[in-house]
Amino acid sequence: MQAWRYIGPHRPLERQEIERPRPGPGEVVVRVLAAGVCHSDLHVLDGIAPFPTPMTLGHEGAGVVEEIGPGVTEPQPGQLVALYGPNAEGDCRFCRAGQENLCPSGPPIGLGIDGCYAEYVRCRARSAVPIPAGVAPEQAAVATDAVLTPYHALRTVGALRAGETAVLIGLGGLGLNAVEIACLLGAYVIAVDLVPAKLDRARALGAHETVDARDAAAVAALAERLPDLVADFVGVEETVRTAQQTVRPGGRVVLVGLGATTGPLSIFRHGVHQIATLGSFWGTSQELREVLALIARGTLRPPVSTAPLAAVNEVMERLRRGEVEGRVALVP
Repeated sequence: MQAWRYIGPHRPLERQEIERPRPGPGEVVVRVLAAGVCHSDLHVLDGIAPFPTPMTLGHEGAGVVEEIGPGVTEPQPGQLVALYGPNAEGDCRFCRAGQENLCPSGPPIGLGIDGCYAEYVRCRARSAVPIPAGVAPEQAAVATDAVLTPYHALRTVGALRAGETAVLIGLGGLGLNAVEIACLLGAYVIAVDLVPAKLDRARALGAHETVDARDAAAVAALAERLPDLVADFVGVEETVRTAQQTVRPGGRVVLVGLGATTGPLSIFRHGVHQIATLGSFWGTSQELREVLALIARGTLRPPVSTAPLAAVNEVMERLRRGEVEGRVALVP
């Protein structure tokens, strides 16, 4: 089968012919119908962290079950499924506590084992989540991260409540979906980004206000609004600092973006103003089911466009240049 594979830092993905995977005990093989392109893929290509080579990237996937391994009763061949990226084993202390996203055994699909930039992908059967009627494969694919991650960050980690004010920094694939999710939770939403077109899209998705991040005075004035929660979907030094300076005393900062490995921490302000800074990573398979149900009902409408799988490197470069609005899903 054809696969687009990571062969080392600072090199484009390479198209290779590799053997089609076969399922082992408790596993399934899925024919990929759509695979979302994420900024995390750029982090891999840029060598921010070591990953095995060669490896097929693509951790946002949806498709149809082609083959099941010994012991698998669900899902069955022919069933449409979304792939739960963390690929949790299901029986560790974190999985038993409902924190599958923290399962250490993984490894994640496309970020440790071969992923979805291919014709077929193999994963644990429990990672293949049924897609409800009315959800397109490209919507289901991006739901596995671009929607699931902000849903987990705002609803579960940040515990965002109706009537609160939320400032959302960074309107990429995650941030734009966060706008809809925060509105769904009943928050007053202020969206922040450098790109005017993304601010326009945030307003169309329900943001009550938008702030151009290039306007330093407007960004500084956000602190006067006393936001209850500030979520950073970028994760670089400047945005982390902005989040800490903006949130009200007693408020919550949720760090989602992974644009840098380290950043500033204002120990004095955190202590004196009782600011809680919370890390958030991906989400659980139950939350993925909830997200898919919301998409099926039309409550969430993830912004997604499609491109051919063969154009993956071109899409990566568009993403790097900031030319992608929402998410791009690669299709066969």
